[in-house]
Amino acid sequence: MATLISLALTIFVYLITFESFMYFICSVRHYTNSSYKKYEGDDFVSIIVPCYNEELTLINCIKSMVTQTYNKYEIIIVDDGSTDGTLDVAKSLLHYKNVVVLTKPNAGKASALNFGIKHCRGNIVVCVDADSIFLSDTLLKLLEPFSDSKVAAVSGNVKVANRENVLGKNQALEYILGLNLYRRMFTVLNCVPVIPGAIGAFRKDVVLEVGGYSLDTLVEDMDLTMAISKLGYKIEFVGEAIAYTEAPESYKDFCKQRYRWTYGTFEVINKYKSILFNYKSGKELGVVGLPYIIFSTFINILITLAILYLVINLIFYGNSSNLMPLFFTMFVLQNILILYTIHIDREDLKLLFYWPFQVVIYRQIIYFITIKALINYMRGKKTSWNKLDRLGKNMLKST
Repeated sequence: MATLISLALTIFVYLITFESFMYFICSVRHYTNSSYKKYEGDDFVSIIVPCYNEELTLINCIKSMVTQTYNKYEIIIVDDGSTDGTLDVAKSLLHYKNVVVLTKPNAGKASALNFGIKHCRGNIVVCVDADSIFLSDTLLKLLEPFSDSKVAAVSGNVKVANRENVLGKNQALEYILGLNLYRRMFTVLNCVPVIPGAIGAFRKDVVLEVGGYSLDTLVEDMDLTMAISKLGYKIEFVGEAIAYTEAPESYKDFCKQRYRWTYGTFEVINKYKSILFNYKSGKELGVVGLPYIIFSTFINILITLAILYLVINLIFYGNSSNLMPLFFTMFVLQNILILYTIHIDREDLKLLFYWPFQVVIYRQIIYFITIKALINYMRGKKTSWNKLDRLGKNMLKST
């Protein structure tokens, strides 16, 4: 029995090592071949900001939007029936000539985005969260891939603004390594599965073609991306199109957010299971993207259980099953990967010091949340959107 467990663990470690290798190869290719032509189009852009109880973050968000170097755009703030002072804050921003404020009864983020798209004038829509803040050239950089008529959607580069505590620094590190590097790889493989809610651009006609944002799942951004990719449209990731976001500062809010993301992912997997390994529908998405999401979800759960097994074995029996060298090799390779990622993202090298915490504690929390979400999803236990409390820390000076 112990031999079979050791063999299985060895296979898992090799799979994770191969995954890291693929991350590296694809990110190098994306970084060295993703210089897009300077955007010379004259598309009118509609930036849509859905809001529900965002009075603390909305001002910082809009102030960053009105300073964009690309000047053919409108900003549509959609108040989704907020119960705080969000609507008043939104109206106070109407002195900016390109700001429009809409309000509607509360029906969720997807509904608010669809409402904004319905009333927008742009042929390109940029959907952002109300805690997102842009650099002055973010919009221009986000538009560059649209010089290619085959591109239907573009993901920007999301970074964490509030990094004062250990949780914030680990989320910043995770966004750099686990989310943005992930998108670089899938851009190269032509199967980007998620354009983040914090910063994403779409051709309006394509969004309307797929029926807009769906209310079927808890991850409307992933759901829309999958719908677009399923039809064979090209999706890009631009590392220079940067948006900073306010990440959860308490472990309670962090767990709520990750639970929703994970539970929603299972909903999307089930919704689009028909394209799994189906090259004719969704092409690379069905053959590579969706299978990888399933693979990475379950392999990470197994690795967590494997590490737990090794620790128990080492403590009680003084036996590591000769797997420690393999785990050590895997961690070394991943450290090389994160060094490279920090370099290409022009990030703070000091974040590397939080890598041990990330491996030993942070990731294990995420994986146990994944296990909980999977069990509850299989049991049919429903969950809600779990709106997080905002602190108004979406400020660049915090980075």
